[in-house]
Amino acid sequence: MIRLNLSNRPEWLDLLPGLRIKLAPLTTALMVAARADPALSALPDTARAEDMALAMAKAVARLAILEWEGVGDDNGDPLPLSPAGIDALLEVWPVFEAFQAQYVARGLMLDQEKRLRALAEWSFGGGDGYCAACSGPCPDCPARLNQPQTVEGWQVWDLTQRLGGQLRIAPGAIIGWDMGTALSLAQALGVNTPIAAELLPEIEAVMVRKLNDALRSGSLQGHDP
Repeated sequence: MIRLNLSNRPEWLDLLPGLRIKLAPLTTALMVAARADPALSALPDTARAEDMALAMAKAVARLAILEWEGVGDDNGDPLPLSPAGIDALLEVWPVFEAFQAQYVARGLMLDQEKRLRALAEWSFGGGDGYCAACSGPCPDCPARLNQPQTVEGWQVWDLTQRLGGQLRIAPGAIIGWDMGTALSLAQALGVNTPIAAELLPEIEAVMVRKLNDALRSGSLQGHDP
């Protein structure tokens, strides 16, 4: 279900006790502009998921933060809002985590669903085997183009790779994952459970379709429903 926030007014967000920021509405235009930030395109292909998530959060924050309260220098004097100051603020882990969860993740949820569905189409459709035989990184590789853009997205995708033993199987068909066990595992691994509950069914639907197609064609190895 898509939940629409029809307000176009800036809102204050409390990040930590004594620290709050005034944010512009999280619009498509803002997210598109953030993705065009040179800092993102400058990241190497080997950049870690954490580095990509931080770069994206900083790009969004530089566009979205209109005012702040509770930010000071070494002497405790209030600091004026600046791009460099925003970058420094996002380097503080609790601030980054709160900003990511309370603001950025809302805008990226639909994008993450799209990316993870495409990644699942590739992976469960035999793409992993293709990549294993590839001589080097391909610029148009679906696994690369559809990689998650947030830490939560990477965590959910990693979680799906751990669910091979949690398949629910009926005679002649794969039904899905044991979702209760999957969410319990997500919680144990420290994955954001509400986000996992939102994204896992999207991936599961693709997984079920692809694996059942492979079953019917006789190309699926390691399962005997």
